Amino acid sequence: MKRLRLIILNIVDKLKILYLRWEQTKKYKDVRRKNVYSKIILTPEQKKEIDSLYINNYGRKIPYTWHRSYMAFTGNFDKNYFPELLYFPEFENFMNLDKSYCKALSDKNILPYIIQSSKIQVKMPKTIVSCMAGMYKDQNNNPISQENAIELLQNIGECFAKPSIDTSSGRGCMLLNIIDGLDKKTNKTVIEIINQLGNNFVIQERIKCHESISKIYSKSVNTFRVMTYRWKNEILTIPVIMRIGQGGNYLDNAHAGGMFIAIENDGKLHEKAFTEFKQEYSKHPDTNFVFKGYQIDLFPKVLETAKKMHTLIPQLGVINWDMTINENGDPVLIEANLRDGSFWFFQMAWGKGPFGNKTSEILRWINFMKHTKVENRNKYKYGNMQDNNQNK
Repeated sequence: MKRLRLIILNIVDKLKILYLRWEQTKKYKDVRRKNVYSKIILTPEQKKEIDSLYINNYGRKIPYTWHRSYMAFTGNFDKNYFPELLYFPEFENFMNLDKSYCKALSDKNILPYIIQSSKIQVKMPKTIVSCMAGMYKDQNNNPISQENAIELLQNIGECFAKPSIDTSSGRGCMLLNIIDGLDKKTNKTVIEIINQLGNNFVIQERIKCHESISKIYSKSVNTFRVMTYRWKNEILTIPVIMRIGQGGNYLDNAHAGGMFIAIENDGKLHEKAFTEFKQEYSKHPDTNFVFKGYQIDLFPKVLETAKKMHTLIPQLGVINWDMTINENGDPVLIEANLRDGSFWFFQMAWGKGPFGNKTSEILRWINFMKHTKVENRNKYKYGNMQDNNQNK
């Protein structure tokens, strides 16, 4: 019976990976994406470099779609571009094997307790009211009634509300301004807003960004997407991007119309910001702020803090952190993303593969893990490999 269960488990795993790869391939059949990468023609020499890297390390060729798409933004060719075809279905999947951690920490009401219990110097947006599985709580985590929650929100002024489970790209988020029980932006009552948010949500104070961030564009909380990953026993980062709102929007997410730009480890911005479908800007369209060479104050603290936070959860191999810096110069954690971490915009903004000279090793590892039985994979997490003949 156990043997049959393991056979079924391995078959299901293979089908899951195939389905996730199909999902990633489907994204690039979008006409808007095709319009971006269709203009990029790889030379025979470039194709040979890609094929050599992937055949020798991953065991097979990959489609050129992702190299063409990433190259379309900066014009830079890099054989080390890492396709979404392999990132979410395989790399992220194998790095975060214990999906129970992913599920728990994806709840935006859970992570604050882990951070607060640590000695890491990082702020999180102050909670005004939260709701977990239908239970309302105040800022001190005390259970309260819905009536108490409504009372706390009656004259809270500007605040930010978002679902705490199964949300991404800003979906369901709302910037509110509640006076006398009525949101001045939507004319909805507090009870209408609460009912719309459902049984899992958080309503927080609105963050005020550091002056060096808000002067670029002040109507959104502009954030840094920092991806940390555990390789062996070291926490590493890939090149970081900054997300910036535009057009009066209070969201900076690329899927919500925001732009993204590469930022060096010392906080200097690159020359151009991009949108998901390749609008590009050398200065902000609303504020005329010039990006090239501008330095974000205190940015190195963000990188250092992200790596420290990952050490709190070493069971997870890869985490995408959304962070900013508040008006007092403190790093602020907005949320952690543990599923399909928008791997594309790092490469589009930077014009190079995110793993650099580790790409070959990472490709060999995911190929190794893919050919290792599900029940044996835990032995080889975080880039550890041994002879896989014993696992066949």
